[in-house]
Amino acid sequence: MTPPRQKFYKAGLSWEQAVLLLLFLGCFFLPSCTYQFGHGELSERYSTISIPYIEGDQKGELTAEVVKMISTSGAFRYVADQNGDLVLQIKLVELRDENIGFRYDRKRSGHIKKSLIPTETRVTALAEVTVVDTRSGNILRGPTRISSSADFDHSYYTSRHAENVFSIGQLNDMDAARDAVMHPLNQHLAERIVDYVINSW
Repeated sequence: MTPPRQKFYKAGLSWEQAVLLLLFLGCFFLPSCTYQFGHGELSERYSTISIPYIEGDQKGELTAEVVKMISTSGAFRYVADQNGDLVLQIKLVELRDENIGFRYDRKRSGHIKKSLIPTETRVTALAEVTVVDTRSGNILRGPTRISSSADFDHSYYTSRHAENVFSIGQLNDMDAARDAVMHPLNQHLAERIVDYVINSW
């Protein structure tokens, strides 16, 4: 029998009882140290949340999506005018386009040129998120950067006036295609932001 086990037997404890006792004491004293399992979700300590207009959200679509998803989540009750227990501050840091698909351009005669033109673009939105306790002014989450991206196809033909033209059966005009993809992009970014607020510890 090993020496540690002998000590526990002398104290009148079996080895299994001693292990359970040590586990219990460890859980009891752990919160008094810097190591903690967490205080629980914010929704367990706060009931209302305010969401000011997102900085950089020109059309207000991302702000509307975040408010809608917070309200339907059931985690918090949305309150306007920053009167909630929490304030969710969001700043749209970056919105960029990146060409990810290309094809060779064609002459009006149909012959292929040597130049490449973009046919697929990725739009990426980057937001900085901070959750603040309204009463104390303390930052409870963040600032954390959260991003989302969406891809879209388009057909681009460079004419003498650099105009976009349409062809049947494909998203063609780049501006129209980009506008169309902004809705799912805002939805996905809002979903990630709300998930961060509700579920992060």
